Amino acid sequence: MTNEASSPLAKTFTIEDCKDNGKAAPDCGGFAIGEGESALLKLAERRKSTWNKEHSITKDREIIKENADIILDTPLIRDTVIKIPYLLIECCFSLVNKSKEDCPFFLNRVQGDFISRLKKHGSSRPYFILKGRQQGFTTLITAIQLAFAIVRRNFSGFTVADRDDNVKSIFLDKAKMMYSRLPKRLKPTEKINTSNELYFDKLNSSLRVSCASENIGRSRTLSFIHYSEVSFFKCSLASLQKSIQETLVPDAICVYETTANGYGDAKDLWDSGYCINLFYGWWLTDEYSAAPTELSTNDSWLAKRLFYLKQKGLTENQLSWYKRKYESYIDRSAIRQEYPCSPEEAFIACGDSIFDTESISDALSNGEIPYSIGYFSYEKTDTPIRDAEGNILYFNTSITSIKFIKSDTGYIKIVEEPYIKRDKGFIISHPYVIGADTSGSGKDYFAAKVIDNVNGRCVATLHRQIMDEDLFSEQLYCLGKYYNDAVIAVETNYSRHPMRVLRNLSYPSLFSSSAEEYAGFLTTSVTRPLIIANLVTQMRENIQLETDKETLLEMVNFVRHPGGKPQAAEGKHDDLVMASAIARYVALSYSNTETVRRADSYSLKSSFSLDTERNENTFMEW
Repeated sequence: MTNEASSPLAKTFTIEDCKDNGKAAPDCGGFAIGEGESALLKLAERRKSTWNKEHSITKDREIIKENADIILDTPLIRDTVIKIPYLLIECCFSLVNKSKEDCPFFLNRVQGDFISRLKKHGSSRPYFILKGRQQGFTTLITAIQLAFAIVRRNFSGFTVADRDDNVKSIFLDKAKMMYSRLPKRLKPTEKINTSNELYFDKLNSSLRVSCASENIGRSRTLSFIHYSEVSFFKCSLASLQKSIQETLVPDAICVYETTANGYGDAKDLWDSGYCINLFYGWWLTDEYSAAPTELSTNDSWLAKRLFYLKQKGLTENQLSWYKRKYESYIDRSAIRQEYPCSPEEAFIACGDSIFDTESISDALSNGEIPYSIGYFSYEKTDTPIRDAEGNILYFNTSITSIKFIKSDTGYIKIVEEPYIKRDKGFIISHPYVIGADTSGSGKDYFAAKVIDNVNGRCVATLHRQIMDEDLFSEQLYCLGKYYNDAVIAVETNYSRHPMRVLRNLSYPSLFSSSAEEYAGFLTTSVTRPLIIANLVTQMRENIQLETDKETLLEMVNFVRHPGGKPQAAEGKHDDLVMASAIARYVALSYSNTETVRRADSYSLKSSFSLDTERNENTFMEW
């Protein structure tokens, strides 16, 4: 064992003397780099063994000092540390635990898992860590950056925190605390040592922490960027990325890390597929365990949750801890935010939606329901209507030859075909209702929802932002004809043009809230609360009625604003919610039973043909 007194290099060799060009693999004197890694792991195991036996911080500091000497005095191990700096953590780093006691920095299970992912994927893609409370990720990522900063030349690490007090916590309570407890030989020469930055001038390396704002990061080239608690950033994540992304070196490591805070930029990033998404459930943290307790409960939600967790394989000790934690909250719904059991719950649980977000979370967890996407093609004919002298009075416009064209760029999703069944000369069909919402001034979307009025299930959804009103109306016409001459209810608060187009096309089943010709559905201070309350009730009682993911996500962001009015959260849309609310409210006034008609009088024969080879569940051929 070497130390500063006995090592022949002790007086002259420090961490700054490690040669590193930051690119080429180190020369290990004929040994494989894996042997250096194995040696470092053995040093870490020796430290763990000593700590477990003696639990002495004084003895641990002696071990750290010895480990540092071995690392610096052994070229193979030294070069391995330059290549994989975070291997220093368990060999030489210390921290202050939750009991405010100094202790070795040994990786817990989730920290170890992230290190394995980092080793496997490197800087190939950003990492997105979605976590529960106090699992140690901010501490780990700070330690990783510190390890790089003290061994890598020209390294620049940067953590962006959500609040000023977290800047202080990350830098002073984590980075500087860990740095202060390192052996002297592992500390490079400092030029800057402030309340949010360490700069080592001989290595030209640094570690810095700042609060999130749109203009940070522009003046420095970065090797490592850590977005801490990204869901809570006050500024736009897109604007922040724009200022930082241009400063990253090609092989920079990027980590987004956060606990839940509803839907927003962070959720959009998670859903984009751009990052390596890592969800760490609370049960992966070993300390979240307690002595067994009685698990039976009269709380129906808790009973259901404990059953779910037991099915996942959690132990009685973990279930007992969760039950006690749940019962300790005054607002017991908070446990879904603080200790989520799925990514969907992590994002949804802390929102202020007027809908039952737990049911929505369950629906989203089941995966997206298969659908066909596309649009309708058709032929439009203008037939002149003449007077007795042959003069053209007006044109009668009709639409025929309706076909659904599958296209990835389409805007109509079909989950279920219209129900039509032939039986002994009769056609049995389901009635449908369509609720439609125009885009208003153009900032919102055109939306339509098709409801099967027998079972209440949403069978199709139209959603598009940029579209002419007459073309939207013609697509509604096709959608309605396709679904058995569905009743169409169009909101006309902003424009009555869609109703005018549908009237001119002689669409047979138009809802109108008054005798006025183009009235359509008017959303007023009287009708709006009614349609929303009805939708909330139906979704609470059976969330499976809604089959469209985007509609469910809009429900998550449909919140009660100051003053009590429920509407889309700032920056979000509610077109699909409103179209659903209209459809389901209007549906209450129409038949909810199958329609039986003689086959020879079936009204859709002019637009569609039927596949007569099938005996049941026969659908219209497109």
